[in-house]
Amino acid sequence: MKMKSSLFDWCNYVFWCFAILIIVQTDKLSLHVFFNSWNSRIGDLFMPYLTNVGDGLFLLLLALFVFLFRSKKLALLLFIAFLISSGLVQFLKHFVFNNHMRPMYVFQHVKGFHLIKDFHYHKFQSFPSGHSTSSFVLFTFLAMNFAKTWQTQLLCFIGALFFAFTRVYLSQHYFEDVFAGAMIGFLCMKYTQVFLQSKWQHLDQPLNK
Repeated sequence: MKMKSSLFDWCNYVFWCFAILIIVQTDKLSLHVFFNSWNSRIGDLFMPYLTNVGDGLFLLLLALFVFLFRSKKLALLLFIAFLISSGLVQFLKHFVFNNHMRPMYVFQHVKGFHLIKDFHYHKFQSFPSGHSTSSFVLFTFLAMNFAKTWQTQLLCFIGALFFAFTRVYLSQHYFEDVFAGAMIGFLCMKYTQVFLQSKWQHLDQPLNK
């Protein structure tokens, strides 16, 4: 099934271009120190909670909600996109980029590096970011199925980018990890729906009707 690009899609494409330029032109450690300087009390308080929007469990709960109260088809599309994207991320983390360490592995003893008190930092298997992947799966799903105006399309992209970026704020990932996760999440959700939704027209009826 062929689908034309939405504003949400184009926002992703523009982001990819800028992200690649940033990654190519900067050193990832220096870039992370720059982002680390953006800390604030409010950010330290709320970011550890807001980042859970990109957790796989949150996405699975949303899929269950859609299954129970919207339609089987949409729930299955979301669930399959989650399985494909998370499987790909875990394969890359454990078998391809398993020697890519997280920021805290490098910066844990660096004087002046901002840390959040009592926050649990991971140190291994940094690339790509699983939370960023799930965040973009989630908001791509919302953009494709519920965002009917350009304003809501734009809000979906801002939401996806914001919740993905919480991983950089929390020093759980480098910018390049988030960028890779964002690409994987967007592409897996978009093309899962493009390829499968036309085959599952019989599942279109909402369960509550």
